[in-house]
Amino acid sequence: ALEVSANLPNYGRVTGLWPGMWTMGNLGRPGYLASTQGVWPYSYEACDAGITPNQSSPDGISYLPGQKLSVCTCDNEDHPNQGVGRGAPEIDILEGEADTILGVGVASQSLQIAPFDIWYMPDYDFIEVYNFTTTTMNTYAGGPFQQAVSAISTLNVTWYEFGEEAGYFQKYAIEYLNDDDNGYIRWFVGENPTFTLYATSLHPSGNIDWRRISKEPMSAILNLGISNNWAYIDWQYIFFPVTMSIDYVRLYQPKGSTSITCDPEDYPTYDYIQSHLNAYYNANLTDWEQAGYTFPKNILTGGCSSSKFSLS
Repeated sequence: ALEVSANLPNYGRVTGLWPGMWTMGNLGRPGYLASTQGVWPYSYEACDAGITPNQSSPDGISYLPGQKLSVCTCDNEDHPNQGVGRGAPEIDILEGEADTILGVGVASQSLQIAPFDIWYMPDYDFIEVYNFTTTTMNTYAGGPFQQAVSAISTLNVTWYEFGEEAGYFQKYAIEYLNDDDNGYIRWFVGENPTFTLYATSLHPSGNIDWRRISKEPMSAILNLGISNNWAYIDWQYIFFPVTMSIDYVRLYQPKGSTSITCDPEDYPTYDYIQSHLNAYYNANLTDWEQAGYTFPKNILTGGCSSSKFSLS
């Protein structure tokens, strides 16, 4: 589990700021689009339409370029560990928004994945919300660049920087198990779970296979942004300078199963990143080819073979 204690910026009721506490697979570097192309937000271990550009669908469901590091990458191609589907899925502990009708802040807590379900709709029979008076499923379920399984929870106004009795810190957390059969992701505000997504909610859908709860080494990002792409910016009531304050970040792991590395043996990243530093160091590059690299071929579309995978 990953837990962050934070005091959120400005007034909770004011829209425009974008406080974030989130994790992403280490093969993508947030803000460096060349590094994330073809890996964000893939979490996929099949070799089918899900790895192809646009999911081979003409209806606009996906604008993604396809999974760059698929399970069926061909021999002698560029892959950190051939035979394993790799990507950079995203799990958001919190993205801050405001409910201007209720006059409070809200936490958007999400999983961002690819490839996508039909209409970006997972199987909600395997998603559990614990208290519908404070938490509801997000009506935004995704778009052509990511599927978002997300819930919205109202927050106490005292957990913000400004306002009457403001200045208190609150804990926000995720707990997840990436077992293919019994896996889950559970989100928390304080001591209370808000909702749980079970691995079975991401079962095969249409012409794509299982999406997996991340097995990637995940980097943690704490940031405060501002964007009209996130929310209307109410300039009049954002009292700059504003601050998102962090008290602590704590990582909990089961006894006997601890691992604190961005380069585990079964999901390595270090050598691959070192071999493609241009994509990870230059924020002005917007795609993989511009960084000087090419997508590796796969046996589904590349007319080549793999000693690590075969189509059944």
